Amino acid sequence: MSAPDLPAGIMPDYRREIPAELLARQGSWVWHEVVQPGVLRHLAADGSELLTVRILLPPNGLLSASTLRDLARWIREYALTGRRTSRQGFEFVGVRPEKLEKFLAELQAAGFPAGGTGKSLHQIKCCTSFIHCQNAAVDAPSIAQAITDYFYRDFLQQDLPAPLKISIGGCPNQCGGGVEADIGILGLYDSVPEVDEASFLAANIDIGLLVSWCPTGAIRPRQTEKGTMVTIDVDRCVRCTSCVQVAPEGISLKKKSYVAIAVGGHGGNSCKGPEMAAIVFPRVPARPLDYSAIIDRIEVIINYWRRAGKPGERLAGFIERTGWSDFLETIGASPVEELVDKRLPQTSIRRDLHFRY
Repeated sequence: MSAPDLPAGIMPDYRREIPAELLARQGSWVWHEVVQPGVLRHLAADGSELLTVRILLPPNGLLSASTLRDLARWIREYALTGRRTSRQGFEFVGVRPEKLEKFLAELQAAGFPAGGTGKSLHQIKCCTSFIHCQNAAVDAPSIAQAITDYFYRDFLQQDLPAPLKISIGGCPNQCGGGVEADIGILGLYDSVPEVDEASFLAANIDIGLLVSWCPTGAIRPRQTEKGTMVTIDVDRCVRCTSCVQVAPEGISLKKKSYVAIAVGGHGGNSCKGPEMAAIVFPRVPARPLDYSAIIDRIEVIINYWRRAGKPGERLAGFIERTGWSDFLETIGASPVEELVDKRLPQTSIRRDLHFRY
C-alpha cells in the first residue's frame, strides 16, 4: 500500500486540485498581460498560453450553496480550475479561448461581471463584521457593497493611473486589511471600555488572562480592599473589544462608532517595500444604508489621483511625489496629528491602532 502524499492532519495537497494539463506547466510561466478588463493571458516558456477570467464576488466573498454550484458548473464547462483570490474575488483558470466571449456574456447575465484587473478598481476586500463577528464597530460588507455600487464603472474599465485596492476593517483589529490598502476604511469605537467594579469582582474574572489578552498593554491590575481590579489606560487603548470578550460580566463598551479613512498603504514589492496606510479623515460618520459621507471622501481622493497621477503610479507614490501638505489641502482634509511634523505618516496609524506599544 502506497504512503499518502502528506501525513494525516496536514492541509490537503493542492496538487490534487489542479488538472494534469495545468500541473504539467507548473513553474514554466514567464509573462502575463491583461487582454481586456477581467481577462488575463499567461505565457509559458514553450509558447503556450492560458487565459484567466476574474469576476466580482459579493462582499467578503460570501457564497451560498447555489452560487458555489454555479461556479463549479462554469469551471466544468469553460475552464480547467478555479480559485478564490486573496482579495475575495474569484478566478477561472484555463478558460478555453473559443468559449471566452460566450462565457463573459453568461457571467454578466448572471450578475458576476468580469473586471478588477490592471489599472482598475479591484475587488473591495472586507471583514465579515456583524455576519459572524462579535468585535465589529461598523458593518464592513454593507460599506463595501455601497462603495462597489458607486464606483462600479472603475471595476469594469482600466483608466486609472494604476491598480486601486480598497479594503475595509470593521473594528481596530483590522482583519479586513484596511491598513495595507491604497484606501482603507477603519471601523472604530467612540469610547473606551468601562469597568464596573462590583460586577467585575463578583464575576471572579481571570486577571492574568484578561491582561494578556490586551494587544497594547492597556490593562493593568490594581489591588483594592475588595479584591483585584483592573485599570484601562485610555492613551493605550485602541478599543478593540478584546477585554470585553474576556470579561463581559465586568467590562462593557458603548457601541457608538464611526470610521477613519486612511490612504497610501500597499503590500507590493516597490523600491521602498510594503507600507502602512496613514489616516487622512479621522472621524467619518458610518450610518447604516447611508454611507455618502464615506463615498464622498473616497471620490475626492480618487478624482485627484486620476487627474494628476502618472501612469503606473500607485496612490502611495503619488502622495510621496506631490507631498502630504498639497495632498491634504486638495482633498479637503485637515492635517492629521504626526503628519504635519514630516515624520513617517505611518506613525499616526500605528498610534490609532495596535501595531506597537
